[in-house]
Amino acid sequence: MRCLVVLIIICFKCNIVECLSTGRGSLDLNIKSTSEQYELVANQPLLMQIEAMETGIIIKVANLSTSITFIIFQIHSQRLTLTLSLTNTYNYESTVKGNNIGLIYRVATPGSAAMVYLNNTHNATVDVLLAAFTYTANDPIPGGCSLEFPQEEAPYLKLQYSHVLTTVDFQLANLGISKDCEDSVTKNSLEYDIYLYFLKQNELGAEEYFSSLIKLLSIDSIQKFGRKIHSLHHSEKTSLAFSSYPRKGAAYAVVVRDTTLKTSAAYVPILSYSCDVIEGSTNSCADIGDVVGTVVTFLIGLLGLFMCFFGHRFFKTEMFFVGFLAMLAVSLPLFELGTQLSNEDVIVTGILLGVLSGMIWILVWVCLGIPVVSLLLTGGVLGYLFASLIFFTPFGSLDSLRNGVSYSMVFMSIILFLTAFLLPLNKLLSIAATSLVGSYSFTVSIDQFTRGSLSYIVLNSIRHGYNHFVEAFVYTPFQTNEIVLSVVWGILSISGAVFQVYRERNRPPFPPPPYRTWRTYVQATRELENSSDEESHDQEREPLIQSRLPAFLYGATVDAVTGERLLDARRQTL
Repeated sequence: MRCLVVLIIICFKCNIVECLSTGRGSLDLNIKSTSEQYELVANQPLLMQIEAMETGIIIKVANLSTSITFIIFQIHSQRLTLTLSLTNTYNYESTVKGNNIGLIYRVATPGSAAMVYLNNTHNATVDVLLAAFTYTANDPIPGGCSLEFPQEEAPYLKLQYSHVLTTVDFQLANLGISKDCEDSVTKNSLEYDIYLYFLKQNELGAEEYFSSLIKLLSIDSIQKFGRKIHSLHHSEKTSLAFSSYPRKGAAYAVVVRDTTLKTSAAYVPILSYSCDVIEGSTNSCADIGDVVGTVVTFLIGLLGLFMCFFGHRFFKTEMFFVGFLAMLAVSLPLFELGTQLSNEDVIVTGILLGVLSGMIWILVWVCLGIPVVSLLLTGGVLGYLFASLIFFTPFGSLDSLRNGVSYSMVFMSIILFLTAFLLPLNKLLSIAATSLVGSYSFTVSIDQFTRGSLSYIVLNSIRHGYNHFVEAFVYTPFQTNEIVLSVVWGILSISGAVFQVYRERNRPPFPPPPYRTWRTYVQATRELENSSDEESHDQEREPLIQSRLPAFLYGATVDAVTGERLLDARRQTL
């Protein structure tokens, strides 16, 4: 009996070891270990399929030049993670797991072959992109001074995302001659260029995924297709934040340059959609967008189209519109940051507060009746849109504006300047605001259905209320869809402004103030009633029959009715 118990314990321990070595969370006896081998051509990517449960795959590069000192192997998979290792024992320090991963292989003997090991522990066939890029002793080593990643030399990037921010981390490089990472020569010689590449909009397929990554594998193609957004020195942080755009693929690449030897090397690129391409997952790309937000955007778009052509004519509706939009822009980030409400609850709460704010601003116009006061908020909303549009351009990506104080001061200055400039021209301000803001609202409602990026003109400004977003690199994809909608926005805004100017050319600048009109009406009514009372009172004191008898009969010298002095009393008759 004791021997049986010992045998059961030994078998249980063996299964646990096997489970951990394969990197799976549960026991799987169907994993097949193979010795399949794939030979790559150096510096040329290869697309292939890895069968389900296939482990121990050898990736080999032969026929190397004697000048090659190290090779960067990299593996890319869109949906499922893979495991890459320098040894067939898959040690923690020499193994990496993920979708966009890579390892540095040191060539011990010049000209000898290099190999790494690949595992697919999923019960599904995986499409992968394999590549091996060679470097010499003069080239810098990407991630050669790794302090935070498990490997001593980690040439890959790590990425974390939310619906607002995407964070990319990488490790500092080392010189090809393997100097000390703390050496001043190493620190001062290396610089890092950050590149960004956007995939075609709403393209979540494997073909676009791999073709985009191929463009970011070599240094030449990175510089050709990527957009250089920043250069880092050794003293700056190697953790970079970017604005997230769910369902819009973005690939990130880093090139390290040795400024002394004029050589360079590329890190393993990484790609993200800011959502999970696997359907049914927690943060699936298929679940982006909600019914409440879509309906609200559509209704705001219809109201915006009405305001674009008739906003100034219906002044109270304009007051409600700007009050609603102003509160919506303020309340959304506050409730999302300061509460635990769901996305739908945040939107509904923002809408209710927006409706209340719009009604309050109508009361301001009704009670005060001063156009300059009522148009202050109108100028603020127009200035907010104009400032957001300026920061949507490359101007908003200046390093000097990636600071909370600088950003806030410049943004508020634009709003105040535009409001102060147009406020004396109050009728022009009203027409410009309704045509521009109204046409933008309508354009954004179309943009929501086409999954474009024009809505981020304002959303990126709202996002600056989130923690650390002001430090992020805000680059937005601007492709064919955005170009077409921008033209539509421009045509609508110009047409709406011209139509309103023509329609209002012979009308008073503003409608009569409602409260003053009501007070004038009440006062006029009271005066009319008072005058009627006085007339009726005078009539009661007059004789019913106003006789004009001969004056000489009474010897009178004045008219009995009018009180006027008579010149010839004898001429008075009945």
